[in-house]
Amino acid sequence: GEIIASNDLILHGDSKGTAVTKYSGTQKIITDSTSTTNFRLREMGRGTGIETYNLKKGTTYASGVDFTDADNTWNNVNANKDEVATDAHWGAEMTYDYFNGEHGRNSFDNNGAKILSYIHYSSNYNNAFWNGSVMTYGDGDGTTFTPLTALDVCGHEIAHAVTTNTANLVYSYESGALNESFSDVFGQSIEIWARPTQWNWKIGEDITPSGKGIRNMADPSATGYSQPKFYKGNKWYTGAGD
Repeated sequence: GEIIASNDLILHGDSKGTAVTKYSGTQKIITDSTSTTNFRLREMGRGTGIETYNLKKGTTYASGVDFTDADNTWNNVNANKDEVATDAHWGAEMTYDYFNGEHGRNSFDNNGAKILSYIHYSSNYNNAFWNGSVMTYGDGDGTTFTPLTALDVCGHEIAHAVTTNTANLVYSYESGALNESFSDVFGQSIEIWARPTQWNWKIGEDITPSGKGIRNMADPSATGYSQPKFYKGNKWYTGAGD
């Protein structure tokens, strides 16, 4: 009756990991186990999956490779800043959970679409963006921005995907301003929802070395910020640039 050997028929399975993130402290994440000593930032439990890849400062998505860890405790601080990958992975998980739990939405298309995130895009790239298919995060130049994988930025970018699949607001003139504004509203909401003891009304405060952020939801036209508080109000912009 003694078991002398066993062989797993399920070769890949979701595992509960621990992530020491750059911006949000230590958080629980779900990863994929390919062996007892190899884990990667993929999971299948939310929609059709959440996957996070390393572009190694390239710009070709097909060249993305897995981030890996030997013991599923992700504390990958190194010269490449690989620790920020878990910020993006956890941020995507929390964004999925927020839209699912608060709004009954199954991923950004409400049909369980896979959320793909690509980290280390290009070199010193000062932006993050949704390109219509995937999320992309630059590392920043260290002066204007640090790696752009903070929670409110993740929520903001994935919310663009929600807008693409709902209102599809053209990214120009006032429809573009609305598109961008809705992403700020959701990004801020997700930060409060997932990080209830660590949030403020600034957008991108974690990724700006000064902590100032790039927008202020409490006072949009405060000194140093360029948005109006009201429609046609002070600092109103007119033109094609959203």
